[in-house]
Amino acid sequence: MAGAHTVILGVTLFVSTHSQELMQRFILLLLLCSFVTELSAQDLFTVRVGIFRDVKASDFKNLKSLGFVYGTTGQDNTTEVFVGHYNDQAKATGIASNLVQQGFRNAQAFTLPTGTGQQVTVVQLSLHSGDRAIDWAGLERAGQLYVESVDGLSKIVTGIYPDGPTALKFLSTIRELGYQDAFVKRINNVRLIPVSTFETGIKKPLIPINLQNAPPAATPTPTPQQTSPTANTDNVPAATPVVYGSTAESRSPAPAAAPATFNTTVPPPPSLPASAIAAGLPAIDGKTKRHSAAELQRLLKEKGYYEASIDGFYGPGTTAAYRLAWDNMPEVRKYRLLSSLGDVSADAVGNWPEITVLLAVAQDIAAGTANASREQQMGQQRAVLFNSRAALSPAAATRARAWATTLWSNLEDWATEDPMHAKIFGAFRMGYHQSQVRLEDHYMDAGMNATDARDHATAMLQNLIGAQLDRFL
Repeated sequence: MAGAHTVILGVTLFVSTHSQELMQRFILLLLLCSFVTELSAQDLFTVRVGIFRDVKASDFKNLKSLGFVYGTTGQDNTTEVFVGHYNDQAKATGIASNLVQQGFRNAQAFTLPTGTGQQVTVVQLSLHSGDRAIDWAGLERAGQLYVESVDGLSKIVTGIYPDGPTALKFLSTIRELGYQDAFVKRINNVRLIPVSTFETGIKKPLIPINLQNAPPAATPTPTPQQTSPTANTDNVPAATPVVYGSTAESRSPAPAAAPATFNTTVPPPPSLPASAIAAGLPAIDGKTKRHSAAELQRLLKEKGYYEASIDGFYGPGTTAAYRLAWDNMPEVRKYRLLSSLGDVSADAVGNWPEITVLLAVAQDIAAGTANASREQQMGQQRAVLFNSRAALSPAAATRARAWATTLWSNLEDWATEDPMHAKIFGAFRMGYHQSQVRLEDHYMDAGMNATDARDHATAMLQNLIGAQLDRFL
């Protein structure tokens, strides 16, 4: 039989003529796989323009021809501004040098750590290039936005979804908004640029997707105020690209981050009143000063929803701020949606809106590491603990407090590891503190004093989410 010698990866094989065509196809597939692998690991670069105060993307119109202008918010109304991304290191370095000549003396090129990123699921909405205007108001109706921008071509995506099937549930609704070519895709999260007020110029919350009714009309994009960027507030010289996290870069955080796990902002049903007696929830006592209310106020203030003093009283100001955050805080809206997709809890307390959100966040943080046997055990004890009318024993109260202290300490450390973790932690804080307030009122209604109610509420929270977060103890 006629044959041919074929060399694959340095090994000579003798194959028949009839098999040669199949072998050639196999070689082509190997080369294609090698190319895809190399492409997925391709380095990505960005250019840091500098740190400015009271600015937005429209203040840097002259930089838009260089790439997508984006920023990360700092303290005292400062924004660290970047332009990117680029596949070529020389191009990024050249742009940084050009910006230095234009007066941005701290411009510097950086290598983004794509090798440390994770594959996440998003829905791509549209493509943009050049100076073409972007309809941010219309796009934001689809949820939290991100931009994948490389060498002047920007892909607008929404997400992040926990998996493909979840993303597909929203795809038809997103297409009804007018994005007929929208599709689900997987992408390295380091390549995603979170879109914020800096990029859009939009100050007020937009009308979100309503999963039950027809999509609302697009909200017109307000005309942003034009101001000139102030001088750079740092003093980092221009240099060749360095990798974030190396000893050469110790002052600036990584410019590109995706939050994380997640991050869709499509909300489920209407907002929850803070004192919803009609829904079977215990009314919140605004006259009791407590740590849980103070921590909730602190979070709401950090997120820009609460302006009054942190006094620990859950009054009308805190009520209004919580309702506003419940409706508009992206990471909370995401978990409201995820919780609405789950089964109805057999426990009455498990169906409280704030607790359903907390449970969804805890499940996301657990990422499949929940202690199943402990979860079953806690479920069997839940009704007794919830219906208790007596204070915990001193030993039980001490154990509950120790659990909470350890959990918070370790979660705070976890939140600093990744911007995505920080967003998830924000939703956890809101769900936890609001749930604790509500549970404290439940136990105070049963006749306990504020201290005993606090300890009982902490023990109940441990019962609800302890098994999910067992790895943080």
